[in-house]
Amino acid sequence: MLDILIKAFGFILIIVIGFLLKSKGICKREHGQFLSTIIMNITLPCALLSSINNLKITPVLLIALIIGFMGNVITNIIGYLSSNHESPMNKALSMINTSGYNIGTFTLPFVQTFFPASAIAYVCLFDTGNALMCLGGTFTAASTVVSSDQKPTFYSIIKKLFSSIPFCTYIVLFFLSLFHISIPTQVLTITSIAGNANAFLAMLMIGILLEVKLDFSQMKTILKILINRYTISIILSLIVYFLLPLDNIVRKMIVLCLFAPISAVAPVFSTKLGSHSPVPAAVNSLSIMISILILTCLIVIFA
Repeated sequence: MLDILIKAFGFILIIVIGFLLKSKGICKREHGQFLSTIIMNITLPCALLSSINNLKITPVLLIALIIGFMGNVITNIIGYLSSNHESPMNKALSMINTSGYNIGTFTLPFVQTFFPASAIAYVCLFDTGNALMCLGGTFTAASTVVSSDQKPTFYSIIKKLFSSIPFCTYIVLFFLSLFHISIPTQVLTITSIAGNANAFLAMLMIGILLEVKLDFSQMKTILKILINRYTISIILSLIVYFLLPLDNIVRKMIVLCLFAPISAVAPVFSTKLGSHSPVPAAVNSLSIMISILILTCLIVIFA
């Protein structure tokens, strides 16, 4: 128990260090964005390759994928319905900022550190289902709500999905497992060097990108989105943990995923819709803080 608490404290300390480095002017937000590029294109794919080689596709893994997809669909619907009497833009923003799970740069580093490598497969399949929505599906639905002149096409959604290197890595691993092809040990030795740095860089990046500036005039909207989001997370988690006939480790991994922060691309897609509201950035930063506390508590219980 003490070892788990020390590691969890270590994660929080790295985030605090990143935040302090930015506060003192040693690092800038641009440095966090650079780290994000390194993580998404190098260390995260390497961590995935090193951790889930010889993945065996089972019905249980596909359940994790379906829950990742359906979690987004449900939060999209709730986001829309909770803003039913507001403007089309507010409805679209509520949809985008209530849904999506930041798995690759948040939940995965926690799982990578505290759980056996075999558990990572469930997180990856959840994120595959999640990516189908948060990298394309949600934005398509939101742009339809605001009647954008440039609605995303099927081709643009597919292009967006396959421009994500982590998503492509999931697909490659999925097909390698289908054909029972193993990655050579020599390759895994090399990828593990970068993969081992993923957890540290991800936490440092979160600290550098973390913003605590809040627009109190928008606090009602911010609180509504966060309450909707975490209420749904609690309900889905209770259903997964107590009602679905899954192995203990599978239930734990899916619950951890369901309490991930809101997707890091949510503020980007909000801007792309034409919004200049401070709500998306505030919601994203607050969801990171809330999820840090929840995941730390869950890991102490689960691990």
